[in-house]
Amino acid sequence: MLVELGQFALGLLLLVLGADSFVRGASGLAIRFGISPFVVGLVLVGLGTSAPELSVNLTAAFAGRYEIAIGNVVGSNIANIGLILGVSALIAPLAVNARLIRIEVPLLIAVSVGLWLLSLDGLIGRIDAVILLIGLAGLLVLIARDSKLESTQVQDELTEAASTQTGLKLNLIRLVAGLALLLYGSQQMVDAAVKLATLWGMSELLIGLTIVAIGTSLPELAASAMAAWRGHSDIALGNVVGSNLFNILLILGATAAIHPLSVGHSSLRIDLPLMIGFALLLYPIVRSGRVVSRNEAMLLLLAYAGFLALQFFLAAG
Repeated sequence: MLVELGQFALGLLLLVLGADSFVRGASGLAIRFGISPFVVGLVLVGLGTSAPELSVNLTAAFAGRYEIAIGNVVGSNIANIGLILGVSALIAPLAVNARLIRIEVPLLIAVSVGLWLLSLDGLIGRIDAVILLIGLAGLLVLIARDSKLESTQVQDELTEAASTQTGLKLNLIRLVAGLALLLYGSQQMVDAAVKLATLWGMSELLIGLTIVAIGTSLPELAASAMAAWRGHSDIALGNVVGSNLFNILLILGATAAIHPLSVGHSSLRIDLPLMIGFALLLYPIVRSGRVVSRNEAMLLLLAYAGFLALQFFLAAG
């Protein structure tokens, strides 16, 4: 078992390093070719930290491990709200931008419910994948359109997040090296997860919902916790909501485009409704005084602990 745990840890480390290298390379190239650092930072907040989930899901899909792919996205979205936002707001209370209340959180709820509706036939097929990817295109258009409406402070924060050297050769190396690390790391992580599931008598879905999801969410945790420490509330909150939207629209969309994903009864009855529940829980929290307080952070962490306890209780039963 120690070998499998070591393999999982190695894969996770390579994923984190690969995601950082890939995002920095892509950001540097985008800025070099004339894209605004602010726009790069805006996309980077959600998309960049979702790179490990995307890499793991594509690897799982190619390997035929579809339960890990579903569990990873659903578990990551729950972890982003319960664990990552909880830890970030515990570090420092997070002020909430009015636009997040008006647009992003309701959009996340709608997209989460939409995913559940698409899954009711027990399959996320290629037509569903097209619908999700069209939704991604709409999200990117919305980001580009509304980017000019952000406050100067938010624009400065996101520009700083995207700051990187723009040398062509350096960023090409970063891009290629990051991609290689992501691919190899995700392969190691998926292989180790399958072996651990067998050793522990757990389903691949449960492994995806818990251990894999927490592992691939570490970049979001690092980004949001550091943003909270620096007083950048918009980045901390935007990272969580943006990552969840990209997880559903891009990652599940891309994965299902490669191979249709079967959705089990337990996912339809328990896991997807819980994901929707966490998104719904987020709405009154961000509306209450337009701040995520430390008390609310504790509520989120307790809710996430309850989710983990429920998963292992159901597995034991």
